[in-house]
Amino acid sequence: MKLLEVKDLKTYFYTDEGVVKSVDGVSFSVDKGETLGVVGESGCGKSITSMSIMQLIGKPGKIVNGEIDFKGENLLNKDKEEMRKIRGKEIAMIFQEPMTSLNPVYTVGQQIMEAVLIHEDMTKEQARERAIQMLDLVKIPDAEKRLNSYPHEFSGGMRQRVMIAMALSCNPEFLICDEPTTALDVTIQAQILNLINELKEKTGTAVMMITHDLGVISEVADNVMVMYAGQVVEYTDVDTVFEKPLHPYTQGLISCIPKLGGQEEKLSTIKGMVPSFNDMPEGCLFCPRCEYAKDICRKERPELVDLDGHQVRCFKYTDRWEEEN
Repeated sequence: MKLLEVKDLKTYFYTDEGVVKSVDGVSFSVDKGETLGVVGESGCGKSITSMSIMQLIGKPGKIVNGEIDFKGENLLNKDKEEMRKIRGKEIAMIFQEPMTSLNPVYTVGQQIMEAVLIHEDMTKEQARERAIQMLDLVKIPDAEKRLNSYPHEFSGGMRQRVMIAMALSCNPEFLICDEPTTALDVTIQAQILNLINELKEKTGTAVMMITHDLGVISEVADNVMVMYAGQVVEYTDVDTVFEKPLHPYTQGLISCIPKLGGQEEKLSTIKGMVPSFNDMPEGCLFCPRCEYAKDICRKERPELVDLDGHQVRCFKYTDRWEEEN
């Protein structure tokens, strides 16, 4: 049994302009100690997928279909109180911008202790000790003293470490990282990624790493799910996605990575933009940007096909491709 198994998840937003299919039939699984990388451009449904797992979708959004099985139980059948006990304790999340996630009027110690006191049977003194341990664990120097500091007294990288400490304070089995390094400079990014990897090794926590950066994926992921316009377009292990990407979108993303020593070459780009959710193409969602597109791609939407465990949503890998002129 997988730790987390998501099956045919559909999360729609009902707006004045129409129905926005932010997540449209997404399926994946994560095992204990595994890191799943979720990659794609902004607006492809990565964060909505994670918010759906946490049951944090507010109006006008609604999960209209699917299962989210965590340790064999469907989270969609849980009520608000049951989900409150799971959130932070068994499933935790690190958000993109720590300054908006940390409360500016409380010390970081108070905020970590609050999470511990809600979920663990501890005294205030024990919670304080746990908070110091967690700040030590994420390599914040002089942890006992920094416990009394406020968020604005930390740098961006240190605030992100505080967020990781808070997320891990109750020993969750599943950790969602929603672009945790986006606002940080490159050296701090590397430190945060190394830290997440180290903590995963120590604690055996499963990780879902959401990012638009394939460099991050190559550093931390075991398996990779590429999303485009609310759908999974490719799903395989991390080595295969870099050595043999199948979907034209994945190929485009990889070709956009700058190469060392390639100053003479122009940077590659993917033409066009992610389609607006209220103005989707009739056929394949990537078709308007795809150099291989045929008539079938303009008229019909491809299904996800499985090629020996490597899943791809593209007509190129079906019999119908050869039938087209």
